[in-house]
Amino acid sequence: MDAKKTRVVESMNGMESLLKFKDVYYFACEAHGDQLDDCGYSYFQRHVLQVVKIIQQVTDDPDIICAAYLHDTIEDTDVTYEDIVERFGKRVADLVMEVTHEGQKDNHGYYFPRLKTRDGILLKFADRLSNLSRMEAWDEKRREHYLKKSKFWKSE
Repeated sequence: MDAKKTRVVESMNGMESLLKFKDVYYFACEAHGDQLDDCGYSYFQRHVLQVVKIIQQVTDDPDIICAAYLHDTIEDTDVTYEDIVERFGKRVADLVMEVTHEGQKDNHGYYFPRLKTRDGILLKFADRLSNLSRMEAWDEKRREHYLKKSKFWKSE
């Protein structure tokens, strides 16, 4: 393919990504509706968009960015895995499922049995980083527990 055709194809792919991002933005915003975070701010504005911004710092993969918008929709809204597959594709839905917890919270927190891929872990780290930056309304016990769960290295 010559350089001119390559630029046209890249431009078309870029436009498709922009339209997909617009669609996923409004879909996730509507799904989260009036949910508030622990400080009383819009959950979508304060947490979801922060996760998206973090992800955009480390990848330009459109599916991972879409999954960042949707990362809490299955566990916190009425959105289903099938809804995401139908609207945004299987890869996006699979990434969202990877970071969706299983079962009930116990003394160790939630369980993420599907969290296995590099892209899923990247998404989960962005989610965790956002949560770590927004702990001001949490009580001391919750903060300590979350910090302990966030540490994956040995220290004295």
